[in-house]
Amino acid sequence: MANWWDHYPWRNIQTNLRERDMEDMDAKAYVARLKELGATVTLLNAAGIVANYDTKLDFQPKNPYLRGNTLEEMVEECHRAGIRVFCRTDFSRIRRDIYEKHPNWAFRTAEGKIVDWEGYVSTCLNGDYQRIYMHEVLREVLTKIPFDGIFFNMGGFMVTDYDVKYYGACHCENCRRMYRERFGEEMPEQMKPGDPSMLRYMAFKDQCEREHRERVVKTIREISPQIAIHGVDYIRSESGSDAVRPPWPYSASSNARRGSGPARMRLADNNAVDFMGFRYRHTSVSPELMELRQWQNLANSGNVSVFIMGDISTHPDRTWYAPTKKVFDFHREHEELYTRMVSDAKVALAVSHGVETNKETQGWVRALTQSHIPFDEIYTDEMDHPDRLEGKEVLILGDVAVLSDGEAEIIDRFAEKGGTVLVTGKAGMMREDYTPRRGFALRCLGVTVTGKPQSLKSSLFEIGKDEEEIFPRSALAHYIAPGDTLMTVRPKEGAKGWLSMIGEHPYGPPEICYIDDSDRTDAPGIIEMAYGKGKSVYIPFAVGNFYAKEGHKNSLSLMQDVLFGICGIEEIAPDLSPMVELVLCRTEKEKIIQLINESGCMEKHYMAPLPVYDLSVRIPDRLADGSRITNCHTLRGGKVSLERDGDDLVLHLNQLCDYEAIVVS
Repeated sequence: MANWWDHYPWRNIQTNLRERDMEDMDAKAYVARLKELGATVTLLNAAGIVANYDTKLDFQPKNPYLRGNTLEEMVEECHRAGIRVFCRTDFSRIRRDIYEKHPNWAFRTAEGKIVDWEGYVSTCLNGDYQRIYMHEVLREVLTKIPFDGIFFNMGGFMVTDYDVKYYGACHCENCRRMYRERFGEEMPEQMKPGDPSMLRYMAFKDQCEREHRERVVKTIREISPQIAIHGVDYIRSESGSDAVRPPWPYSASSNARRGSGPARMRLADNNAVDFMGFRYRHTSVSPELMELRQWQNLANSGNVSVFIMGDISTHPDRTWYAPTKKVFDFHREHEELYTRMVSDAKVALAVSHGVETNKETQGWVRALTQSHIPFDEIYTDEMDHPDRLEGKEVLILGDVAVLSDGEAEIIDRFAEKGGTVLVTGKAGMMREDYTPRRGFALRCLGVTVTGKPQSLKSSLFEIGKDEEEIFPRSALAHYIAPGDTLMTVRPKEGAKGWLSMIGEHPYGPPEICYIDDSDRTDAPGIIEMAYGKGKSVYIPFAVGNFYAKEGHKNSLSLMQDVLFGICGIEEIAPDLSPMVELVLCRTEKEKIIQLINESGCMEKHYMAPLPVYDLSVRIPDRLADGSRITNCHTLRGGKVSLERDGDDLVLHLNQLCDYEAIVVS
């Protein structure tokens, strides 16, 4: 039986209703506001910390303000309007009075203390509340109210509070006992990143979260297979802002790419969060940022989504409304196209779960985006999906330390069949259970690990005179700054090395800042090796990390020389501003070239983008069915023309304001 969410035109308005919002709730008025925005999905607070319905469970407090229309009436009214409704739950915390009756449900620090935030106590994934009693809540709320989907807020092991204060691993009695049973030793009181004890705990944590998810899915599937489950049938993520988060202008694009999965096997619901952070729930971020996030969502997954506190009518800051409605209206007008299209990227960036702030990954996202290389982001544990690497020509692994034997085999097979694998950093030096390997997991790499990573200060890589044609963008720089860490490797027989290392040399005082011949070595900075019908390219330093942190053209030029030159990626928009994001999608009979103007981004400042004029994009003159392109038009009023150049088609667009989509057929 088909799932209702397959190819569904998803426009989500998440209104995080507070307890008092239910006091005078008018279901008809609530739905009217959703319809005005064009919503097809909404998410309602239902269960967990507080029940927004008439619960019979004494361990789940009932909202004392349930005097307006009921949750059942709200869902019924939404369904009458054709709007799907998701059940929002939160089992990460319980009220203090519930904790006092059930102290073994709580998260415990290594010192045995609980985390109590204003009378709400953090719970543990391995406590009876989440292992047993939350299933009673799920059975009650999902049988009582006909929800279409479910979302678990703050799932997994919560190790921070609302001030983002870190408390470390949970040391409750259940966690200690289960750790002891699985590893035959006591859970360490203190664990530092990289220590064997920390690696064992990470494996334990992954096991517990996987088992928890399996139990929850089993319970929900028994109630109804047509309830869309967060983390299984769709991925909900957030593009938000907070004082503790560094600026990341590609957040929505990246989240949408990761969430949708291969050939859009899932729906990606990436919420554009309107509030500034936990402390400022009622104050919106810049409206230009809200609009940018929605264009990025739409371009990279075809779905749009927004998250506000409270009901639309009672949310005091209205700056989010107009930019959101602008994109929602556009999506509604073209929803048939956006629910059919899939990525047409030939490049994939492999990522691990939970690395949204990984600097090496972010550096490659920046470089690919600014180079106008269409790409997907794929989780390493999803590479075995039949469609995941289909049609891909280049696979990039930016310092992906953890790989299973199966994932490594998939990557090697990709190269063997003709693909190019570009790798930096550790490249699977740990297994999926976080136990270390002696070397790299990948056979296709042209290097062997010979020692521990080296710490660098002033070391450089030099471009030789005979290499300038291979590295045309970097040639004028002559030297490449690698950053502060270098893998100690030796090229294998038959591998080709590029660049040569200049070791540590004086960097102060200025009078002695020169390089001697004795500083030069034969250690290469890039190692290329044929493997089957394809090849691998290895960079032993974290060039993405250095570019993400420092942002210098020196790093970007090298990355572009490797991508376009050594990896052979076609450059489709060499004259396009790096402040324009390009996304390439397709349907069975069309190609869609999407352009997002990001010129209004300046660190944490977001303003209206400046118009870009006379843009050109080069694409192959063939559609998926093999037919030639004869027609082109835009969806937002730009003037486009096409020009044939051999087997390619050059599209000329007169102007880009904020977002444009060019459809060729």
